[in-house]
Parts: sequence; C-alpha cells; structure tokens
Amino acid sequence: MAEADEVTTVGSNKNIIEVGDVVKYVNSDTVSRVNDIKKDEQGTVWVLLESTDLWYKEDTLEKTAIKPSGKKEEREFTVDELEERFRKTSETLQGFELGKAGGGGAGG
Repeated sequence: MAEADEVTTVGSNKNIIEVGDVVKYVNSDTVSRVNDIKKDEQGTVWVLLESTDLWYKEDTLEKTAIKPSGKKEEREFTVDELEERFRKTSETLQGFELGKAGGGGAGG
C-alpha cells in the first residue's frame, strides 16, 4: 500500500480528504477524524477512521464541518465495581415477574 502523504483521495462530495480531516460515513452518519489513507494494489483508496478504527472506501465518505465526538475510552473495572453492578442488576430483576409480562405470541 502507498504511504498517506503520497495518496490523494476524493470523497463522495468531490472534496479532497487528507489525514486529520473530519469526514462523515454516508451510510451511517458516523463522523470521525481521518487517521490514515492508503491505496491498495488494485488502486482502491481506503481511509482509516479514528472513532471506529476501521478502513472505508473513499467514495463512502464526505468531508464535513461537523465536530466528531471523542473516541470512547475503554476502561477496566475492578472486582468491587463489577460485584456492585451485578448486585444492583440482581436487585432490579428480583422485582420483575416474568409471568406478568404481556405476551403477544400465538397459542393459548
């Protein structure tokens, strides 16, 4: 694949897209900053988005002025935090009786 500084890409709205630009994926309205741009052996240009860490074809993206939301940070929970979440979920579910749930299925 070619290096990012050698690749020029044009999005679906015919605007040039460069690393660092903010783009929108037209199929889901995902808005993200461009982390990398590469061209494969067949000449297809691919754009790596920061928010999803996935590659997208250039013609499925368009440059936008919309500000991207921050990338969600992954964090590890402590055993105590997990136990507390489990306890709260268990307490909530104890008050729910499955027999009272309305059915919409067939049969009788």
